[in-house]
Amino acid sequence: MKRSRADRHRYQRGFTLIELLIASALGVLVLSALTSIVLTTSQAAGIAYSRIEASAQVRNFQLTAYDDFALSRPPAAPGCGTRDGPCTTQGLVLNGSRMPNTNAGAATPYTVTYTWHDNDSNLVRQVSGLSSRVVASNVSAFSWYVDSSGAHPTVVIDMTVTVKSFNMTYSESQTLRFYPRVTMP
Repeated sequence: MKRSRADRHRYQRGFTLIELLIASALGVLVLSALTSIVLTTSQAAGIAYSRIEASAQVRNFQLTAYDDFALSRPPAAPGCGTRDGPCTTQGLVLNGSRMPNTNAGAATPYTVTYTWHDNDSNLVRQVSGLSSRVVASNVSAFSWYVDSSGAHPTVVIDMTVTVKSFNMTYSESQTLRFYPRVTMP
């Protein structure tokens, strides 16, 4: 038996309204789940990036300053620098001497200054002679003082790095203790 053209069109009608609504609802559920996964992953990546960047800035400062503190004498505090009144915008000046690699050479004096100013750039700079370089960025708080309560004076630096990315803000605060060279009288 051959079907007529009208019979063939009757079997190829398409979807009913209820089938279309159910398929659309399932599609919306799947898309909302995928959107949630993408947004959560993006936020997690932003937080991870901010943490890594903040830790890297603190570590970069610590690694750069370690040699300068190891070779210097304790800094003289300019009217601040005690536990009760740490220095915040005053430069941290380190004076020391470097020994050359030759037998006949004499020690050469050097001065290194670490500066931070609470402005738009929020940078900690290392200034040595005519050269200057950034050793930490995104620094939202910086203070230092000389702790003379122990057997040897230590320089305590409190540093907070705040990184903003992906509309997320992460702050890391670190207290660093440096032991300058002990000078014998």
